[in-house]
Amino acid sequence: MDSDTEVHFVENGSELTAVEIGQRGHSPVIGKLHRVLFALGIVVSTYQVRTLGRGIFERLIIQRRDGSAVSGELVAQARAAVLPIALESHD
Repeated sequence: MDSDTEVHFVENGSELTAVEIGQRGHSPVIGKLHRVLFALGIVVSTYQVRTLGRGIFERLIIQRRDGSAVSGELVAQARAAVLPIALESHD
């Protein structure tokens, strides 16, 4: 686990709306996350990345493939899928 990585799940009530990942490395995790989220029926509707000093910050706005909100059991599944990928060592 990379201790220089921070993951924040943005919620609006009981709905998961975004995932924010700040890391010291310079290897975006969007590629791996996109595949895993898509397998759960979640798409990335907006993606932003910016450099911050010696690292990067990624923000993924997410929703279900049908355009509805990520809620219920799908929130827990998304968290469980995102954390191992986001926290693995980079660079």
